[in-house]
Amino acid sequence: MAFTLSIKAASNPVVRAASAKSSAPALIRTGVRSSLKARRNLVVSNVAAPSKEQWHVTVHGPGPYSDRAGLPQLISKEQVEALEAELDQGAAIAALRRFNDNLRNIPADRWEAVLRPVFNELCFNLESFNPAFTSCLLMVQRTIGVSDYVRRDLALKNLIQPLAGEYGMHNGQEQLKTHRELFSDFFTSLFGYDLQQLLADSPPPAAAQLLFSQMSRDIMTGGSLSNDAMEQASYALGYNLAIEYLADYEKTWMLDSFRALDERIFSGLDKKIDWIFLEVHAEGEAEHAAIGHNAVLNLVPTDHMHILRRAMADHDRDFAAFYNRIADMLVEVARA
Repeated sequence: MAFTLSIKAASNPVVRAASAKSSAPALIRTGVRSSLKARRNLVVSNVAAPSKEQWHVTVHGPGPYSDRAGLPQLISKEQVEALEAELDQGAAIAALRRFNDNLRNIPADRWEAVLRPVFNELCFNLESFNPAFTSCLLMVQRTIGVSDYVRRDLALKNLIQPLAGEYGMHNGQEQLKTHRELFSDFFTSLFGYDLQQLLADSPPPAAAQLLFSQMSRDIMTGGSLSNDAMEQASYALGYNLAIEYLADYEKTWMLDSFRALDERIFSGLDKKIDWIFLEVHAEGEAEHAAIGHNAVLNLVPTDHMHILRRAMADHDRDFAAFYNRIADMLVEVARA
């Protein structure tokens, strides 16, 4: 099933403001990922990925040879959706709400001093997901000779697309800007100087470095649950799905918050913000989550559901700690 990013707003979006006090409702359970567009934040109507940044992704579900006799029964989409719904109620969603509440309320007269250390963390954090995605891909590849050839191939066809997209490579297109270039453009348009100056002037991003070490440790060891290659691959696929699923909320809410800051602060300073980085992610992460969802459906046996749950919970825990830390930084620097 092919997905094409559109400049049109999603129809009938469910409003989910980052500052809402109630718990996020569970996802609608119709279709393989039919709720992904529906659960967009209120900013989706403002998101229009520029034509040069549109792309095509292809979501590969289990094929006709995936359920051949003698193979373990694959996990169902209903089981995976139930685990995703647990993330809706998890610590990371609460931390993302808290971060965006604090971000929206930074003081207008000290915005640069408050945001500099946070951007230092976000820069490292953004790039750290590339080796995390690569590690997830590797853990699936390492099941060669253990997992079924067709199932493994379909899972890998899903996983490679978001990783390639990080480097500006998309189906049927010439290479575009990498996501690091887009982030650098966003930073420069906001602060008025190059991202390299921030990195040269800043201390090591301790919170982002810690999250990276935790992701690397967990993915490459299968959460230290087992030395079995298939179990470690199932863990990696669950971890990958948690990353992509939470990133959908993360980037959509972040775009919403920065647009609010633009209205309150930046437009008055005559800044012309380059929104492409946030727009591309706010519009594209749902498709990446759908890809991660289907990678799970292609390879993970139903008796590994407890492994998926553990992997998703591990990332939820550590991602929440990261965002709670940078939420604290917004307040600490503002009060200093």
